[in-house]
Amino acid sequence: MTKIENIKLICFDLDGTLVDSVPDLRLALNAMMDEFALPHCQDEQIKTWVGNGLPKLVERALLYVGNQQVEQQTALSCFEKHYQHFLNSASGLYPKVAETLRALKNKGYQTALVTNKAEQFLPDLLSHFNISDCFDLVIGGDTLARNKPDPMQVDFALAHFNVAKTEAVMVGDSKNDILAGQNAGLLSIALTYGYNYGEPVSLLNPDHIIDQFNELLVLL
Repeated sequence: MTKIENIKLICFDLDGTLVDSVPDLRLALNAMMDEFALPHCQDEQIKTWVGNGLPKLVERALLYVGNQQVEQQTALSCFEKHYQHFLNSASGLYPKVAETLRALKNKGYQTALVTNKAEQFLPDLLSHFNISDCFDLVIGGDTLARNKPDPMQVDFALAHFNVAKTEAVMVGDSKNDILAGQNAGLLSIALTYGYNYGEPVSLLNPDHIIDQFNELLVLL
């Protein structure tokens, strides 16, 4: 594995990269479905819907169950209520995530969380997993005007730390992450264990592909 040199800033995705969030999403989605007397969704389906933020997740779920009557915004408000209730109920960090994040911080890297998940859910989630202090900057899906795969969040992080594009890297599991990095001119590292809409991450042509999170310690 060829080591990446001269990196100062690491931008991390959240869902499918640090956290297996599908179990909590399923609980919230199915509680929402129950309120509208709609069929339940399963983990394997939900994995293919994650990545574009919660409004898109709800839209995809409603389309999947053939909803004809529930208005999108009504459903989203219902889902967000249940997601807040079920947050951190069944989801968990992927193996070696916390230890690796702390090791990277100890090596002196600046770190930014760049996620499409709504900002309101991030403090509780990060606190629950005791990784809040692993990030110098947290950017949610609704923090800025645009989110991944648009480069705006990554560009904001670069400006915040006054870091050049050649001194930063984007780490994620899906096309939104890799494209956001590529659109911002960064090197990209793709993880194979995440969601990516059920497609192999190799199709995205990332600069590096790793199978386990702690391989970052070898790569960086």
